[in-house]
Amino acid sequence: MSACYNKAPAEPPYFHSIFFRIIVRLINPLDIGVVILFNKFMLIIFLLVTWALNAAQDLNHPLTLSELVDIALENHPSTKQAWWNANRAAAALGSAKSAYYPQVGFDAYVSKGRTYKFVNGPDTDYTLAGTDITLSMLLFDFGETNANVGAAKMALVAANWQSEWSIQKVMVNVLENAYAAFHAGEVYQAALVSLKEATVVRDAALELNRTGLTSVTDVYTSQANYSEMKMDLARQKALLDIQIGKLTTSLGLPANTCIELAPIPKPPSSRQVDVNKLIELALRQRSDLLAKQAKHTEALARQKQVGASYGPKLTSGARGGTDHYFHDRAHGGHYEVRLDFELPLFTGFGATYQKRMAFANAKISMEELAELELEISLEVLTHSRTLEAAQEILPDADEYLANSIKAYEGVLQKYQAGKERITELSNAQQQLAQARVRYSDVKTRWLVSLANLAYATGTLCPYLEKQ
Repeated sequence: MSACYNKAPAEPPYFHSIFFRIIVRLINPLDIGVVILFNKFMLIIFLLVTWALNAAQDLNHPLTLSELVDIALENHPSTKQAWWNANRAAAALGSAKSAYYPQVGFDAYVSKGRTYKFVNGPDTDYTLAGTDITLSMLLFDFGETNANVGAAKMALVAANWQSEWSIQKVMVNVLENAYAAFHAGEVYQAALVSLKEATVVRDAALELNRTGLTSVTDVYTSQANYSEMKMDLARQKALLDIQIGKLTTSLGLPANTCIELAPIPKPPSSRQVDVNKLIELALRQRSDLLAKQAKHTEALARQKQVGASYGPKLTSGARGGTDHYFHDRAHGGHYEVRLDFELPLFTGFGATYQKRMAFANAKISMEELAELELEISLEVLTHSRTLEAAQEILPDADEYLANSIKAYEGVLQKYQAGKERITELSNAQQQLAQARVRYSDVKTRWLVSLANLAYATGTLCPYLEKQ
């Protein structure tokens, strides 16, 4: 199936940044205990190879599935959003950690005033300039800062997992649209073949009518079938163009971008799948589930933080500087060192309601996690059963197509010999057209269900795409 891909996509401003961000995430010690090390190593190898070959990639040729996925990961806005979400989460973690460090400030001031002394004392005008250097540091806060940093860490882990899930979303969207585009192309080609066959039937009906072997009704019937095939061809051409537009949009390119697709090989036979094992795999591998688990841990940390925020706090501070008076010689310096203890006694019941809100958020995240687990099990079951059904139907669809071709050829020969009615030939022609579409539909359904099953189990990673 061909359209054209006659221009390279715009220079990817974020692809290399995404590459480095994923590398950093893979070696980030925050989630080393979460990510499978083997998967990390394989993903790093894939990204290194992809990055090295990307600059020299020739796009003026039929694009394979792997190349389509590469283009999408390079251009799609979702990958850029994932990059910025990870940056924001990393910045939030750095902001939370800043509470561990001392705060140093510089203060310069100039003041002018008049001092009144009662009774019978002299009034004094003064102009004062001074500078201060301040130092403050939190010593103890009953775990509020630790809880805040822990929550920020979990938010970063969740953002990392969500970034990986966004990449898989882009990939499965590309695969689905690519398979749909191939299907639309096959249906369009089938419509072209059917139109040629209708032309053959029409010519045969005209010849038989000219020789007096058939009535003019056969000519009208064959002409009607020919017109129907022409209308169907125009409709399939429009559907093909629309599907190509959907595919290019999923690549992060404008809908009117021209592309040329390489053919897909015939699907191989697959093994029987164990739904229970697939569900267990999904509950271990799904990046969105791991992100939701990190979000739940973050909510628990936030709950702990709120509880500790209303406890006592111990801080230390120091201040030193100089003062200079312009109208007298009362110059000098000053310094102070202090230790502050703060204990909220009453906050208008704000602490109570803040704790209730944090507790409710933790419960909500827990129920969202349980809901997602249920949705995952249903998704895996649905796609696995769809895959099994498509795999079982595919040989029958192949046989159905082969038999329909033989039936049409046999009926056509009989009709050309004047031994068969036009009605039977029209039925055989329509059956053959349906068989071509049915085979393409079953094959596409098998491919899409396989991609969706990999996506549902969380195994649709870049280095697993060909598997």
